Amino acid sequence: MRKAMAIVMMVLIFGMAVASGCLGGGEKTSTAPPTTASSTSLPTTSKPSSSPSNTSFPSETATTQPSTTTSSSVTSPTTTTSESQTPSPTTTTTTTAPTEEAYWEHPWEYAPVKIGGESYWITYYKYDYKVQPNQSAPVYEYIIEKSVGKESVDVCGMDLMGNKKDLGEQEVYAYRTVVTPVKGKALDDTLTITVWYVSNMSEAFLYPWDVMWMGYMSPTGATDKNFVGIQFEYKGQTMRLTNPAPFQSGLFPCVEGDSDSLGEIGDDLSYLYMGWVAVIHLGFWYEWSDVNVLVPQSGAWTDLQGHSWAWSTTPDGTASYSGHTFKLVDFQWSYEGTVEGVKLQGQGKFSPDLPLVVESEGYYSYQDEEGKTTVIYGYLKLEDLKLEKVSP
Repeated sequence: MRKAMAIVMMVLIFGMAVASGCLGGGEKTSTAPPTTASSTSLPTTSKPSSSPSNTSFPSETATTQPSTTTSSSVTSPTTTTSESQTPSPTTTTTTTAPTEEAYWEHPWEYAPVKIGGESYWITYYKYDYKVQPNQSAPVYEYIIEKSVGKESVDVCGMDLMGNKKDLGEQEVYAYRTVVTPVKGKALDDTLTITVWYVSNMSEAFLYPWDVMWMGYMSPTGATDKNFVGIQFEYKGQTMRLTNPAPFQSGLFPCVEGDSDSLGEIGDDLSYLYMGWVAVIHLGFWYEWSDVNVLVPQSGAWTDLQGHSWAWSTTPDGTASYSGHTFKLVDFQWSYEGTVEGVKLQGQGKFSPDLPLVVESEGYYSYQDEEGKTTVIYGYLKLEDLKLEKVSP
């Protein structure tokens, strides 16, 4: 379990560093827009084929939109813009104004969905999910169902003498993930992971589970005022950790149940998070928050110091979920950091009207200190979601 968690943390930290580096300051230049965004080549991997319970309605959100300090040159099908370094953003014009406009304003945020002038919350979604932790490993596949709502949970804490103190029932936001293995490494039965918070948490809704939960057992983590607890249910066994800090100070987290079963599925837990990081964090989603994605677009960026990336979007059909129809956009992107030995690329579909990606696959290639290359593959396909209208 410790080894598996270490791998997850290494991937997460390294991925964050890469994303920070490639979006940092530097000289900006424009390049001829590619016909596709896949300008890098990765080591060969085996590529997979494409392939709740009632909850109360959330009443608040707490989301943060990351900022970017660079912008890319963007082209329309009829115009090319070339720009040297300048404090003003790159702009483009088209010879004819598009008849429709749409911008992906809330990529990978837990944000309301706008449909026909009405606002809706996503209370449930279902993904087909594949991950290949390295190019020599098999492809593991899971069905992931996520729901959010309010519920009551019994919270306890421990004093310095190890005595348990019951703090009673507390109303919290519950983020429940049901993982059904299609082909797991050790996971061979349904796994249910529930994470509780005092307030609404965007990332808790987006990720299959909170990989940082072990940190809450430390003296520093035990002071967190928002995290309430996490529970794992597998093969009739339950392990629960609750954090008393949001309700009473001076107590430490309380652990109940059997944690032995978690050790058996440690690798699967790592893969659940690892592939998600590769798919979510390593796409430059916010580039499309100010680009009209209902017309074909593409762009490229470089700092002339070994870091470059490119993207393209093309409108492509519709998809229906929860009785509503959403416009779809094909996307491609790639990134290369020659100094770090990092290559990233991805493709898929999103809807500018949904905060969740409809389909995405991505490769994340990096080299260790010995020069060995590892390629992580992640794939998501949205199979279902449920919407609940915002109360007036």
